[in-house]
Amino acid sequence: MEKSSFKNLPLAKKLLLLNVFGIATTLLVCLALFSVSYSYIAVQRLKSEAMVNANILASNIAPMLVFNDQKAAKTLVHSFITMPDLTYLSIVNVQNQIFADWGSLKQDSQLFSFTHIANQPLVDISFNHIAVLVPVLLDGELLGAVQLQIGFDAVYRETLEFFLLGLVLTALAIAIASIILNRLQLKALAPIFELSSIAENVALQRNYSLRSSYESNNELGRLSFHFNQMLAKIEKWENDIKEELNQSKESERCLDLLANYDNLTQLPNRHYFNQALARTVNHAVKENQFSALMFIDLDNFKYVNDKYGHEAGDLVLTIISQRLKTILRSTDMPCRLGGDEFAAILPQIADEEAARNLASRLVAGVNQEIMIHGEIMPVGVSIGIACCPLHTGDPKMLLHYADLAMYQAKKAGKNTFYVYAAEP
Repeated sequence: MEKSSFKNLPLAKKLLLLNVFGIATTLLVCLALFSVSYSYIAVQRLKSEAMVNANILASNIAPMLVFNDQKAAKTLVHSFITMPDLTYLSIVNVQNQIFADWGSLKQDSQLFSFTHIANQPLVDISFNHIAVLVPVLLDGELLGAVQLQIGFDAVYRETLEFFLLGLVLTALAIAIASIILNRLQLKALAPIFELSSIAENVALQRNYSLRSSYESNNELGRLSFHFNQMLAKIEKWENDIKEELNQSKESERCLDLLANYDNLTQLPNRHYFNQALARTVNHAVKENQFSALMFIDLDNFKYVNDKYGHEAGDLVLTIISQRLKTILRSTDMPCRLGGDEFAAILPQIADEEAARNLASRLVAGVNQEIMIHGEIMPVGVSIGIACCPLHTGDPKMLLHYADLAMYQAKKAGKNTFYVYAAEP
């Protein structure tokens, strides 16, 4: 029953439960590891403190053992009983007889069962205490030993408090994470919910014109894209039988040409150029690919129009547009922005040097003789180049930089190209 109930849960709740379970398990394991580490560090600290205090006591008790001054030894022992968690402290002589002591001895310690006193410090750590034995030496002669026992009650109490506090904070973190995860998952799963709703409406209403509005390059974006494609194919199959659809498609094609292409040169116009430039720049930035933009302006075109007429000027524009398409690569996009201004979008070009070489060929190609009505048209071309993401990742700024570079080419004497360089 429990598996069936979980299986029938909504996708968002199911993912939320799985994520919260994973987070809770991870946090609890981390808390347990931190608690064990905290306890271990505390025990090591107690061990270090016990050794230090035992050595201090051993260095001060030697004269008392030599002169058999038990009263002074007991006074010295009682001065050390303020040590935290001390359960037993004793001084034994070389015959392993208690010279002075305080507290009660935990008999499970291995140190205090020795029948002789070692010349080296000894440490015994058990589950509930730590025992230390430090020899008392005077000029290399063994006089006795200092024995300490320190309990772990405070360590375990502090560890438990640390664990309980961590448990409360973990519960709070899980609650906050649940709220955040719920919101993020609802947002992330919105495309799936949209696709589910569209699929249900298509099945019930047979309305194949519905489309998903989600656009992205991730898996959901591709799912949405192919889902839309599927609906489009079904819609087309149903509507192909109607002659009105063909007429509508033809009208749309004509409108697209009018809206996006220049009537004289048949090149994409400024409207299409702006959209294509934005797509190219966004793709270059996202995929970390090198691309470039050329801003192309004809030299002496006004002179041609004024001297030879607008008909000759239109022929010049047509010839130059054909030369641009011939010289540029198949992946490049030449556009006419208006008047004597052209542009070329260069996606996935190797580097700035490749853009320079292409610009050099354009300058040479456009500079070839143009003969109209027996007259040579004295036109050339000035080209400004800006690169993405080298110079900018913003489409408007890329166009602006290319325009600035073109004016630099004009200043340099025209009929040349110039790559944008930021002013120092």
